[in-house]
Amino acid sequence: MTARVAAGMLTYDDDRGQPMGTIMSDQDANDAAAAHRQFLELLEQTGFFQQIHSLEANLKSVAGELQSFGGNVAQRLEETENLAAHVLAIESILAVMLKAYPILADDLMAEVKDRTAALSGNADGSPTVRALAADILAKATA
Repeated sequence: MTARVAAGMLTYDDDRGQPMGTIMSDQDANDAAAAHRQFLELLEQTGFFQQIHSLEANLKSVAGELQSFGGNVAQRLEETENLAAHVLAIESILAVMLKAYPILADDLMAEVKDRTAALSGNADGSPTVRALAADILAKATA
């Protein structure tokens, strides 16, 4: 192992001449520490650390809002599933009733028209409600 000094640095080489490490002189270490302190002071003077603190607080606030939003979404999903279950149950009851007491498709479409024309803005009633009613009637009478 050999040691050499250049530019205030002490460098070590192994027996094959490969570098093993470098040690800074005390002066270089003091210069680096002073530069580090000066850099930190400059960051403090520009308000960088205050901005980071403010950003952290804002991110925590956003995280809390997202968590609350996630809870609301889960609750709405549960409510939607509950509503869908009720609709399917009512459709099942209706299908059984339609098998026992059949109705005419024309009568059904007239009822859909009467109930949905004003709300849908369509003189024939809501196309969606018409399609769903026709589907339920078709499945019940098949």
